[in-house]
Amino acid sequence: MTSRHEGRQDRRVFLKWLALAGGAAGLAEASRAALTGADVGASPPSPAPAAVGPGRAPVRVTDVRTWRMHDALFVEVVSDAGVAGWGECGDDHAFMERFVQSELKERVVGQDPFDGERLWDLMFYRNHDLGPGGVLTNAIAGVDCALWDLKGRLLGLPVHKLIGGAYRDRVRVYGSFGIGNTKKMPPEQAARKAARFVEKGFTAVKVRLQIRELNLNPEPEIAFDYVRAVRQAIGEHIDLLVDANNGYTAARAIQVGRRLYEEFNIRYFEDPVSDQTDAEMAQVVAALEVPIIAGEKEYTRWQLRDLIVSGNVDVINPDVVKVGGITEMKKIAALAQTYQKPIIPHNTRPTLATAASLQFVASIPNMGPFMEFPDIDEFTELLAVMKTNVEFRDGYLTVPTRPGLGVEVDAEAVRKAMGR
Repeated sequence: MTSRHEGRQDRRVFLKWLALAGGAAGLAEASRAALTGADVGASPPSPAPAAVGPGRAPVRVTDVRTWRMHDALFVEVVSDAGVAGWGECGDDHAFMERFVQSELKERVVGQDPFDGERLWDLMFYRNHDLGPGGVLTNAIAGVDCALWDLKGRLLGLPVHKLIGGAYRDRVRVYGSFGIGNTKKMPPEQAARKAARFVEKGFTAVKVRLQIRELNLNPEPEIAFDYVRAVRQAIGEHIDLLVDANNGYTAARAIQVGRRLYEEFNIRYFEDPVSDQTDAEMAQVVAALEVPIIAGEKEYTRWQLRDLIVSGNVDVINPDVVKVGGITEMKKIAALAQTYQKPIIPHNTRPTLATAASLQFVASIPNMGPFMEFPDIDEFTELLAVMKTNVEFRDGYLTVPTRPGLGVEVDAEAVRKAMGR
């Protein structure tokens, strides 16, 4: 026989479950108000579905769909609760799409999306022999971010509330552009591109020299003409970052980096040497006053560990859609915090990848002064398939507070773009 005290306890547990799971509209609203500080009675950004809760079967993933379009590869994870989540892979290559469909989908369909750690391990370790980075983690990222988006939507909460809460509600961003891989734009054009970022309200700009390992130590040296033109165009008060894209040996990187710092007051020097040579990276770090950023081509926590310990970089810049998604990024953030290393996320995609990056950086204590944001004028077709996207103002992106990643894909526009 149940006592009155035990009955009250059971009711309290049941009511708490309902409030957290969205099982009753009024209690879900009260839960949201308590979590966000909103007034009870205010309209929520979107309804919290009664997809989880006591007495209900677990939610199951029913399909994983890929949408390759406009230089992006989106992943849609569909559930039997009538809710879907969206993510983005780190590359739009056709092989990446086939890999998601032929291998990763098999690991996820039929599973509970809330078993995220186990699903990540299944996707990673069952394919680890293919290589621990590159295609594997770039592909996993799309599925992992979609799973987080799905979980947030099921619970009616933004992802950052599920992975630690908010340290910040907006993030300063730097405008990023490249001068070209093979055919490079003239320095005057680079200056105009940098100036346009400043006109839009950016307070920091990065020029990517795009030298690469295949053009190691270029002759004649290109860095100074471009950086001089950009600095003159943006003025002295704008933070300036220079990315060598792994284009130098250690000796040359030291020469170039020292001059860039002393003559043009650059804030950071990124990827001065190959990502395959941590010992050379450590030489550059030790020799230069300007802080060194690296990590966009390290794809796991183990590779980032080696870069931190052996390369001793000042700042790491992993990319959420390259390292395997939000699940792995949280582990990398904890690792970086252990070694007193701030994170300045690499991010060259302006929709779902940016939203995932914002949800991540909102939740960590060791965020650097800003994160990367690309020139959105280069993504007009991709932006057209978004109902809502991230919000930029006065040099900052606002951390989305809607459920999931906080942005909305126009599924019909995506299907139309794909001809389906």
